[in-house]
Amino acid sequence: MTAFPSCAARAWLVLLVPLLSHAQVLPPPEKPAVAPPSPPSAAPTPSVAAPAALSSEATEGIRLVQEKCASDGFDRAGCEKAVKLLQEAERKDPDNNDVQLALAQAYWNTSYRESPQARSRGELKQRALGIYQKLVDRGTKDARPYWELSLRQKAETARVSLLKRVVSLNPFHPQANKDLAQAELSAGDVDAAEKSYAKHLEVSPYRDSQDAVDHLNFAKRLQRAGRPEAASRLTEKVSKLIQGERRGTRCEIWRSVDSKLYQSKSDVMQKVKSLLPYCTKTEDLERASDLEREGRVDEAIDAAKRQVAENPRPEGSYVLLERLYQRKGQPAQAADVAVKQLEQEQDVTERCERFRALAPATVRAMPKDRVEALRRECKQPQ
Repeated sequence: MTAFPSCAARAWLVLLVPLLSHAQVLPPPEKPAVAPPSPPSAAPTPSVAAPAALSSEATEGIRLVQEKCASDGFDRAGCEKAVKLLQEAERKDPDNNDVQLALAQAYWNTSYRESPQARSRGELKQRALGIYQKLVDRGTKDARPYWELSLRQKAETARVSLLKRVVSLNPFHPQANKDLAQAELSAGDVDAAEKSYAKHLEVSPYRDSQDAVDHLNFAKRLQRAGRPEAASRLTEKVSKLIQGERRGTRCEIWRSVDSKLYQSKSDVMQKVKSLLPYCTKTEDLERASDLEREGRVDEAIDAAKRQVAENPRPEGSYVLLERLYQRKGQPAQAADVAVKQLEQEQDVTERCERFRALAPATVRAMPKDRVEALRRECKQPQ
């Protein structure tokens, strides 16, 4: 199984950015080094163990932590103020979990704003870890400190212990069952890993294609652990979960999956076989995209046309051709490309999604009766 997504997949997905977002999107500017991404602290949420009224210092301190100490948008002065308020709140109420967790989060995120060589970085990390460990050692019935400590624990056996405590206290935690399954599988407890991942599927509703990729990666690990049947069942589950995704997205998911994961599931095999032409054999499409980036528009048009002639299924070919003709100031040609694709598209949902993504200049250049028919079909205002 190749890494997801493959280089070819990434190139093809780039072509669909205007379609999927309805607008050209520039890559975000590089950001300075920050704390590694992890679920934010749940400090504003009242403690599961013992909900308690927060003092004014605690309330304001927790608010500032969320606004000023976050990895994205860190404000040192604001975060320092948050720490002072929380330290005062801790002095008055040392057993308040919400205050403790917010203070730990402030220390942890501040540490990543210190120089890697500075002693203060290590000291701040240790303060945060000390708070989490203190709450864990105390045996709090609040799942949050166990979860936070598990995120910062490298030893799998220690992570398993912490994560088991998380899911026992909060069975519906959106991430803990998944992390527990991963840790159990790494520790060699395949049976427990299967059960934990099944729980994750039960309590964590499908959100987007990244969930599908994560599920398939776990299926691959199960297969390597000698559980091909479990891997196939999970793969079949993914096939059902992604039915609401755009066809191009589903194709990109499957193109990077080892067919061994679903070879025992004939219905999945058939679905994948029918999908793959929409995102494979796209060499000329990728070439056209490269030429466009180099500003060689006429050559890019020729390459995209060759792609349509060789494999007319990939939607990116038409998206690119429309964009290239608009770039040349030729809306009539862009409209011809759009009409050709829309007429050959048999899936109403896909056809309407494509119609909605067309450039306004393309729509204006299309035959009026065709546009009106599409608007009725796609329930758009006339």
